[in-house]
Amino acid sequence: MLSAGTSSSLGIAGAQLRLSALAALEYRVGFWSDGVVSVLWGLIGVAPLLVALDHRPDVAGWSAWELMVLTGCFMVVSGIYSALVQPALVKSMEHIRRGTLDFLLLRPADPLVLCLTAEFMPWGLLESFVGGALVVVSLVVLGVAPSVGDLGGALVVFVAGIVALYALGILALAVSFRALRLHNITTLFETLLDFARWPAGVFTGPLKAIFTFLIPFAVMTTQPAQGLLGRLDAGGIATAVATSLVLLIVARVAWVRALRSYTSASS
Repeated sequence: MLSAGTSSSLGIAGAQLRLSALAALEYRVGFWSDGVVSVLWGLIGVAPLLVALDHRPDVAGWSAWELMVLTGCFMVVSGIYSALVQPALVKSMEHIRRGTLDFLLLRPADPLVLCLTAEFMPWGLLESFVGGALVVVSLVVLGVAPSVGDLGGALVVFVAGIVALYALGILALAVSFRALRLHNITTLFETLLDFARWPAGVFTGPLKAIFTFLIPFAVMTTQPAQGLLGRLDAGGIATAVATSLVLLIVARVAWVRALRSYTSASS
């Protein structure tokens, strides 16, 4: 059974998502046009992969349709970021910049949960749905039927990747307390996220370590794709989970310390 705190947090997130969806549907043309644009933007990212494959048979050991599986995983994560993470970060950073975070802090709930659910843009999830469809089509073309174990491993790593994504968002929030002029840090975050569309094997040396442990894009996209393709072992799954949990703990500590330094507009 879920604890009272977890149940309350899920209730808050669900209510905010429902309200955001209703607000977005008031302007249905904008809803669908924004959704289509986000999908097209995600698919355009396939172009660099196709260019690379035009000059070589594979990219870091990944064939064309295996890269499509990876691209689908990337689109799922990118859609979640655009729909659920980025809007909440922008809204919360605006509160921090203006000194109006009190509106969230005074509510009877975990302030971090309120910040991470401050606002949603549901149309971004269309990109995630298209990404999921691309994964399925790519696996069919490859003739790969993941086993129950492979699906379970991919799911565990995918959840770990989403946890890591939120942990990075929390760290961005913590940084914004100290550097108010970096309220557009989400733009930098979005730019960095684009590296996740490439296999982790493309990067070497320090970059590989950074994108595996410090900014674990490999956990978000490469490893779920490897799981679906039957290339992920128990050690890889354990490393992904451990990396995400450590990052989440660090992010939570950074948030608590940053919150202590917050000065409201009324202070």
